[in-house]
Amino acid sequence: MVALGLVLLVLSGALAIGVALSNTDPVSASAFGVALSDITVGSLFLLGAATGVIFMLALTMMAAGASRRRARRDQRRQAVKEVRVEKEQLATENAELRERLSDPSLVGASGGGPADNSGGASVNPSGDREGRHTRTGLFKRD
Repeated sequence: MVALGLVLLVLSGALAIGVALSNTDPVSASAFGVALSDITVGSLFLLGAATGVIFMLALTMMAAGASRRRARRDQRRQAVKEVRVEKEQLATENAELRERLSDPSLVGASGGGPADNSGGASVNPSGDREGRHTRTGLFKRD
């Protein structure tokens, strides 16, 4: 495809140059109140070809901009969709956790919280079991 496009581009350039060089008859033209006198037919043709190239460049730029805008819009829609799915998953997980908390089999003998699974070891407020220091890092006490 690229090779075919390149061949067509070269052929159209050669045609434009051929038309411009072979048509040397002077003509006069006017556009938007501006008169061009003693301009050759070949020059007028090249001026039209340049106008066509600028027009195609403008259309290409507009199409590329619209494509980028569409891609950004699709990305935003996908992000919103992912957030909604995550929100639904978190709501489902939250409901499951609430069910677990309301289940009487998981509540301890005192009824004030989950069952104590410490295996009989006493836990003091600092997190130590029976006087052993379990802290690590900067706050380790020996």
